[in-house]
Amino acid sequence: MEKKQDLRVTKTLEAIRDALIQLMEEKGFEAITIKDITAKARINRSTFYAHYQDKYHCLSSHESEFMEGIMDIARRHAAIRKTVGDSLPIAIDIFQYFYRNRDFLKVLLSPKGDPYFQSKLKQTTWELLYEKTAASLVDSEQMQVPPEFLASYISGAHLSVIQTWLDHGCKETPEEMAKILSVLTVKGPLRAAGLIRR
Repeated sequence: MEKKQDLRVTKTLEAIRDALIQLMEEKGFEAITIKDITAKARINRSTFYAHYQDKYHCLSSHESEFMEGIMDIARRHAAIRKTVGDSLPIAIDIFQYFYRNRDFLKVLLSPKGDPYFQSKLKQTTWELLYEKTAASLVDSEQMQVPPEFLASYISGAHLSVIQTWLDHGCKETPEEMAKILSVLTVKGPLRAAGLIRR
């Protein structure tokens, strides 16, 4: 009986999330009402309020769940050796996760999405792919720019690449995207463009 209840709750939460995604795409988050969500999800208001305080709590809960999925991937890769090359396996897993959640991620990163989530994702991407896997390679005395600018440049570039991939329908595989980001980050944009050949 307990498993059936869990399955019912899971399906309800999925219906709410799907409704939220569709409505954000249609009209943007601020214009959405609880009535819109419940009608689209085909649930009553009491069911919605059994899980969420309001639409803001609903959005933040789904965003937190999404971010927790990224952290789960990071935990699975926690034992990897700390070299730049080791960032590729985690990048592949993260892009596979992005692909599975592409509808949700695409709307969150769109102009109708949540700018706070975008900042959170930028910070998390930097921390997971670079700070935690390559920290031992970074000598602050050898850096040619302040670390906060490097972090902003790399995480901002990553977010832009992810948005472009989503906007173009995720035509490249997660493996291809992980390699693209690796080339851009490790070799730099000028080498990637073929302007520097060494």
